[in-house]
Amino acid sequence: MVANKFLLSRRQALISIAGFTGGIVLTNCANDKNSQTLSLGARFADGYQAPTVFTNSPGQRAPYTLIGEEGFPITENVPNSIDLSVTEISTGETIFEGEISRHGEPGVIPYFPLIFSPSRPGEYKVEGKNLSGHHKILVVEQSEINLVQLGQKMRSIKTPTFEDNLDVKPICTKSSGVCPLHKISLDESLEKSLPTALLVSTPRFCQTDVCGPALEILIKQSEILDEELSIIHVEVFKEPEKQNFSTTPIIGVLGLNFEPSLIVANAEGVITSILNFAMDSKEVSEALATVV
Repeated sequence: MVANKFLLSRRQALISIAGFTGGIVLTNCANDKNSQTLSLGARFADGYQAPTVFTNSPGQRAPYTLIGEEGFPITENVPNSIDLSVTEISTGETIFEGEISRHGEPGVIPYFPLIFSPSRPGEYKVEGKNLSGHHKILVVEQSEINLVQLGQKMRSIKTPTFEDNLDVKPICTKSSGVCPLHKISLDESLEKSLPTALLVSTPRFCQTDVCGPALEILIKQSEILDEELSIIHVEVFKEPEKQNFSTTPIIGVLGLNFEPSLIVANAEGVITSILNFAMDSKEVSEALATVV
């Protein structure tokens, strides 16, 4: 297979995201005999292992996992929450401090979605309460990256549907067949002033260990909310089954270099919620609730 430059950089970024471990050390002291040292694993592009996705704007979201002593995410005896703080390194100002709840579907690696709102670009460190070490996140000006942000207008583009696949084959890589979320194109939904939820994902070719069943979750939500908003799924690659891993136009339009990504916009087309990298039923439900 001959991969284009964008695809190579995207896959390299995803590999880095999946394998990166932060520096926070957590020690379970409840039982010394069974205790182990854990660390934070960043399941996102932090600006050091891969180009940053963080800007100086509200609602920046950073999903972490807990990494065991052998270097793999833990799936057993995972705490229900962890305490984290975010500090701007240059000023020493703490911009977030609080408890982060555990998330994740059954059978999927648990994660902890930190949400913080940096007012300035720069380097920030994430620390655990009473824990040693820290993890660094690079924040840049909104204008420096093309990635779509909260509060912006949803970017309009024609997306593959049952009637017009736009040379994307298949239009859905769901293992059990094409999903029902290809009835309407994104541009049509926005023209009709419908609340819209757009999922960009490639279920069969996901590269990260916390992808989770994002598409399946959204399908279930569509069965409940079908009359209240448009729910649309778009694939990442054009013809992956034929080794054509060139990306679909939506990737460039939204400024994505990762997947999955769920973007929710209200009837005016303003983005009210974004879930990148990892998501579960609870977070998806909360995201959709911002427009219905």
